[in-house]
Amino acid sequence: MELRDPEPPEDGDAQEDTATTLQRLVELTAARVTPLRSLRVQFCLIRKLGSGSYGRVLLARPRQGGPVVALKLLRRDSVLRTTFLREFCVGRCVSSHPGLLQTLENPLQTSRYFAFAQEYAPCGDLSGMLQERGLPELLVKRVVAQLAAALDFLHGRGLVHADVKPDNVLVFDPLCSRVALGDLGLTRPEGSPAPAPPGPLPSAPPELCLLLPPDTLPLRPSLDSWGLGVLLFCAATAGFPWDVALAPDPEFEAFAGWVTTRPQPPRPPPPWDQFAPPALLLLQGLLDLDPETRSPPLAVLDFLGDNWGLEGNREEPGALGPLSSEEGDEEEGGSSLEEWTDEEGSGSGGREETEGEAP
Repeated sequence: MELRDPEPPEDGDAQEDTATTLQRLVELTAARVTPLRSLRVQFCLIRKLGSGSYGRVLLARPRQGGPVVALKLLRRDSVLRTTFLREFCVGRCVSSHPGLLQTLENPLQTSRYFAFAQEYAPCGDLSGMLQERGLPELLVKRVVAQLAAALDFLHGRGLVHADVKPDNVLVFDPLCSRVALGDLGLTRPEGSPAPAPPGPLPSAPPELCLLLPPDTLPLRPSLDSWGLGVLLFCAATAGFPWDVALAPDPEFEAFAGWVTTRPQPPRPPPPWDQFAPPALLLLQGLLDLDPETRSPPLAVLDFLGDNWGLEGNREEPGALGPLSSEEGDEEEGGSSLEEWTDEEGSGSGGREETEGEAP
């Protein structure tokens, strides 16, 4: 079963169809979760790839053979079972698109974790590629074109990603011939209630930053357009345009003042003045302060043949960090990592403390 382009019911509420379909998938998948005594039963755990507030991602090799995978672990004491199942189901439903990280079959659970496997991106996330002057123009265009197509695919199925940022863009090769948007933990059906960010978040649009708990806004695709515009800026400059899209942030105030002044000043304020006019026009559309008139992600495609003014960026892709062999990683850190995540061994508690508290 997939989330498909919904046909509007008689009252015209297509979003309700998407939400209902997703809920049905969650209920059906709940019976398919495989309980394991330990993740080591099915995987050889190689090394940690990353961690966040609710869990971690490990590089793992299936014991029955096949390529290595990125194994996402969510702590059961921090994440609701329905939240885990929803992320897994959304991932499975949209895995056919190359711009979205593929979620593999068979959700799992142990006494401490929910888990599922995803394809492994050997070059890490986009933030690891960004250096002092950002990516070359060709790579910036490759990245945003692929992400625009992925977001359009999600939006066409009634979903909003809601967390577009460099950390969630996975890179498969140094030339960005393929990148994929990952981390669907916040992805929801369009129209779902969106709360205020938990803290200052550079990628959040102003309409969300203005919210005061417990107020919410209905999720709209325009939220992802804003995230894509901020990500374009990050890829080109290796930095965020502001700390938060609100006054009195000086960087945001300078940008907002420029885009709302009529007639608009011929030159934008720094650092926006480094972009050529076509790129500025694209950024203004994606970062329109009014979500109702914000450009859709596919607006990127109209500007790919133009000069974006990024000739000064370095010519070679950035350093991607150590890409040691899988075998070497396994020999060096495999056993201790397995003990660290082993939930049945008598020494697992001590290992958890000495090698790092779980997020």
